[in-house]
Amino acid sequence: MNPPPPDVLPSRYYLGHFLEMLDFVASRYDHALDAAHRSFLGDFGRLSEEARCLYVRIANRRGRIFRRDQLRYEEITDPETASAELIGADFLRSPESRDLGRMLATESRNELLARLRAHFQNENEAPPRLASMKKAALLKLATTTLPFEVAYPDSRRTEYLVQRREDEVAYLLFLYFGSLDRDLTSFALRDLGRVRTAAFRDDFEARFTSRDAAWACFFHAKTLQSLEEAEPESLRRLSASVEEWPDCREPEAELLRHRALHRLGRLLERDGQGDAALAVYSRSDQYPATERRVRLLHQGGRVEEAEELLRHLIDDPSCDGELLFAEDFLERKYQKKRTGRLTELLRSGPVLALDESGRGHPELTAARRIARNGATAAHVENRPWQQLFGLLFWDLLYGAEHASLHDPFDFTPQDLSTGTFLDRHCERIEERLRLLDDPEEALALLLSNWETHRGTPNAFVWWDEVLFVLVCQLVSQSPKGALASILGEMARDFRHNRSGFPDLVVFEEEGAVPRFVEIKTEGDQIRRQQLVQIERLRRAGFPVEVARVRWIVDPEQDYVVVDLETTGGDPSFQRITEIGAVRVRNGRIIDEWSSLVNPGRRIPSFIARLTGISDEMVAQAPPFADIAADLRDYLGDAVFVAHRAKFDHGFLKAEFGRLGEDFGGPILCTVVESRRHFPGLPSYGLGSLCAHFGIPLDSHHRALCDARATAELLIRINEKRVKASASETGEIRGEPSIRD
Repeated sequence: MNPPPPDVLPSRYYLGHFLEMLDFVASRYDHALDAAHRSFLGDFGRLSEEARCLYVRIANRRGRIFRRDQLRYEEITDPETASAELIGADFLRSPESRDLGRMLATESRNELLARLRAHFQNENEAPPRLASMKKAALLKLATTTLPFEVAYPDSRRTEYLVQRREDEVAYLLFLYFGSLDRDLTSFALRDLGRVRTAAFRDDFEARFTSRDAAWACFFHAKTLQSLEEAEPESLRRLSASVEEWPDCREPEAELLRHRALHRLGRLLERDGQGDAALAVYSRSDQYPATERRVRLLHQGGRVEEAEELLRHLIDDPSCDGELLFAEDFLERKYQKKRTGRLTELLRSGPVLALDESGRGHPELTAARRIARNGATAAHVENRPWQQLFGLLFWDLLYGAEHASLHDPFDFTPQDLSTGTFLDRHCERIEERLRLLDDPEEALALLLSNWETHRGTPNAFVWWDEVLFVLVCQLVSQSPKGALASILGEMARDFRHNRSGFPDLVVFEEEGAVPRFVEIKTEGDQIRRQQLVQIERLRRAGFPVEVARVRWIVDPEQDYVVVDLETTGGDPSFQRITEIGAVRVRNGRIIDEWSSLVNPGRRIPSFIARLTGISDEMVAQAPPFADIAADLRDYLGDAVFVAHRAKFDHGFLKAEFGRLGEDFGGPILCTVVESRRHFPGLPSYGLGSLCAHFGIPLDSHHRALCDARATAELLIRINEKRVKASASETGEIRGEPSIRD
């Protein structure tokens, strides 16, 4: 049995992690290293431990220029000697004039302002509103105005150190992770037990088969990273250098190159450099750069070139999204079709009227509304498809013989991102897809993989019982060949086909084909990838709808009005002593539920006087854990209502959280709604509102009494809400079915 993870890491944990990374890279990527990288490995190994610790500390920090007083660490006893050793071994250096901007960036806004005021001794020489400038503007002004020798004379220059060999470190980390977005923090989280690593294999192979491939991927990844904060002049220089970019035909390098070209083109467009953007897009034959190229050609009046490119994309599309765009654009711009397919699909969808209390959760609210008719509806989006993909192809994704994983933190096989998964496993994939024609055999495989690998960290399967049952139901009730066609497309091009699936899956009578519903509220649009998946599902034999939501006040909506009595006001420390709940439907109270709760602590005397609930009364009452299931069942799919709902909902959320359970759903606060619908009242406390409306409040500060009173207040609020809804829509309508 493995020992539990530590609560605190050793003082020099980071050095161990850095050495672990270096050993991994040196043993697998010698073919991808050049002389500078090998020199780094050798020189680093010859440093003293203190010098190595200081360098790794520096390498793990943001920026590359540091004040010496920022480099003090408890475990490094002599940082001055360590830094001198690093300077001598070419790992650190003293600052130079080219470092001015980065040195100034380490200073605070007030320090920069003081420097500039000293420089502009005559206030008339200073720029207007100097004192109100933000740090970024002050930094730019200081960098272009202050001479290096003036800003940092020799006496001050010695306060700074500059990291060297940062490119070598970045490249070695990139070889390990395959990404610039990850760093040695992953190792620390692993050792603390907060991140689980993949145990699929321990003989990881190199992700890059040649130095050219590794360097090209590193170059394109750095280019993408640099574009995040690129200035217009940098964009112009970068666009002029595109011809000089590495030309490597390895799939991973090609993928990153096309991403960088598309991102650069978009930024050039936003900067008004349309011609430069078009030239950049012309270097890519992949979507979505091809779409931008067509649009710019058409906007620039080069309609014949645009049409020729469109027809080429239709004949040989790089993905389904590109084909859909090309067909749609050709129809609208050249064949004068008035609306595109995305707009037509959205306009043709049925209307689903939902109670406005669900505005924050439209998909969940729609699923609950559909379930009222006896169907089972779940908000799932992409999850069941990715779950089914992972369980069906588990051994091809994660089996030691097949997995294209390249480090312990890798969960997504490389052949999925590069589009080579189907080519590598064609026969086995076809065999698995045929298995789906026999639901019993397919379910047996899914169950076997579920039981064998349950809990294993991965990129596809959520180890959630409810979702697994839903996936099994999908396998059992789908038309023959339907799932194979969808999963086959995912295997062919996972990167483009892993997402865009409809929000809801609906199971009606037993054995019926499941249907899918995409929920769109006002202002929502259908993304092209969603249309691709909707059309694909329909071709496979699934009914699919796009439902447009209209918000109303639904008279059939259940509300559960809740009131709590507690030992105090902070849900982090205090506990519940009583719960009262009242169910309201169609303007009437139809049910009640209440219970005292043992808080497991003494009730403060002033609370006991306020509520009338004493320690003796709750001594034999159940603790919250014993009534949690009953309360959750009672709340069901109703709208949670309370007077100052944040308080009551917050306490229940905290209590359920202590049990490891979530607590959410639509919420309505009668304080907020009273202010909205009954403006101008002197007070919106429950007692004052009850007095104003003549609502009985016989045992104020007992939970059920307050819940009953709040329910009566809700009924009056809903009368106002119904009238307001009617005035907005022109009439009071019932909810239409979302079926055509």
